[in-house]
Amino acid sequence: MSTGSERSLSETLWSPEKRVVVAMLIWLALLALGSAFVSTPFIDQRAGAPPDYANTMYLHGLLIGMVGLLALIAMDVFGAGHKNRVMHNLVLWGTLGAALFSGVGGIFDHDIEDTFFLWMQIISFFFLDEILISLTLALFFRAVETRFVATWLAAFAALSGFLSAVMGHIAGWILEFGDYPKAIVGGYSALAAESWQSLLTHLISAHAHEMVVAVIALLVATFCAYFSLESRGNKLMRFGLWWTAIGTIAMTLVYLVAGFSWAQPPVLFAHGLNGIGGDDFVTGLGVMFGGLIALIGLGIERLPDPVSRWGSVVLSTFLLVTVPVSGYYIYMHETLYDHGLASAPKGVNDAVYGWFHQDFALFLIPAIMTLILAVVHLTRDAGQRRASVGTLLAGSSLSFVGGMLYIFVSPALYGVAFVVTTIGLSAIVLGVVLALRAIAAPGAGAAAKKAALSGTD
Repeated sequence: MSTGSERSLSETLWSPEKRVVVAMLIWLALLALGSAFVSTPFIDQRAGAPPDYANTMYLHGLLIGMVGLLALIAMDVFGAGHKNRVMHNLVLWGTLGAALFSGVGGIFDHDIEDTFFLWMQIISFFFLDEILISLTLALFFRAVETRFVATWLAAFAALSGFLSAVMGHIAGWILEFGDYPKAIVGGYSALAAESWQSLLTHLISAHAHEMVVAVIALLVATFCAYFSLESRGNKLMRFGLWWTAIGTIAMTLVYLVAGFSWAQPPVLFAHGLNGIGGDDFVTGLGVMFGGLIALIGLGIERLPDPVSRWGSVVLSTFLLVTVPVSGYYIYMHETLYDHGLASAPKGVNDAVYGWFHQDFALFLIPAIMTLILAVVHLTRDAGQRRASVGTLLAGSSLSFVGGMLYIFVSPALYGVAFVVTTIGLSAIVLGVVLALRAIAAPGAGAAAKKAALSGTD
C-alpha cells in the first residue's frame, strides 16, 4: 500500500532498516536451528508429558523476534511509518532489542530461578509491548486514512497481540510471585470468583492461544496489502479479509473474558469426553479459514509472482488442516486420544499432535510466511525469489506430509514419518539460506515490487 515515492525498507543496500532485517533473519535462523535440539518429538516425546519451561522460554525467544520482524515489514507494506517516523523508529529499534534480549535470554533461561536470564526475557517482553503499541497506533491512523479492510484487519490483529502480551505479563508475575500483592492478585481473584491459581491457569491459556493466531491474522492482512488489490475490486479477497477481521475481534473478546474471569468458552458438540472448545471454533473458522479465503482471492489475481501468492495459500491450507481440522477430529474422538495420556489407545498419537501442531503449524508456518514476505518485499532478482520460496514450500510440504503420517498412521520413533519430516525440515533450512542470500543481495525491494506488479519482472 505504500507508494513508489515513499522510502522502502531496502531503498539502499545498507540502510539501517535493511541492516536490521538481515541481522534479524540471520539471528532467527540460528535460533531456529538451535530449536531442533530443544523441542523435537524424535528425541524426547512422551505421551502426557507436561510442558517444559526451558523449551517454552526458548521458543518465546524465537517467536518474539519473528513478531518484531513482521511488524517492521508491515509498517513498510502499509505505509504506516512514513508519516509517523517516531513510531517507525520505535518499531525498528524495538525489534532489534526484542530479538536480542529474548533470544539470548531464551537460550539460558532454563528454570524460573534463573533470575538474570529471566529478566533478559522480561525486558524483551517490554520491547514487544512497545512494538505492538506503536504498530497498532500507526495502523489505526493509516486505516482511518485509507479505509482499506486489510489495514483495519492488521490494526485489530496488532491490538489483539498486545492484549495477549498483557495477559502474558500478568501470568508471568503470578508465576514468579504467586498471590502477591495479595490486595491486588488475591483481591481481583476473589472479585472474579476464582482462586489466584485458576486465574494464572486461565491467563496462560488465553495468552498462548491468542498471540499466535493474532500474528496469523496480521500475516494474512500484510500479504494481501502488499499487492494493493483492494483497488482492483477483488470481492473474494475482501470477503475473506472481513471474515478474518470479525473473527479476530471475536477471538480477542473471547480470550479477554476467558483470561480475566472464571467464565470459560463452552464445549461445543459435547458427547462424553468428546467436544470442540468454543475458543478453538472461533480461531479455526473465524481467523484461519477466513484467512485462507482471503489468500485464495489473492492467488487468483492475474499477477506475476504466482509462486509466492499461491505459496501463501498452500501454507495457510497446511495450517488449517494441522490445527483446526485435525484438532477438531481429535477432540471429537477424545475417548481414543484422551489428551495424550499414555494409557489411551492413541495417547502417543495425541502427544505427537501436541508437539506438531504447536511447533510446525503455529510457530514454523508463520515464520516461513514472514520469511516469504521478506523475500518478495526486499528481493529484486526474480530467480532468487522463486528458488528460495520454492524450496521453502517444498520443505514445508514434506514436513506436513511427514507430520500427518506421524500423527495418524505411525508414531513409531525413527520410522518413515521421521525420515519424511527430517528431509522436509532440511529443505526448509536450505530455503532459509537461499532467502538470506536473496535478501542480502544488492537491489531495492521497492523496485522488485514495482516490476512484479507491472509484469516486467
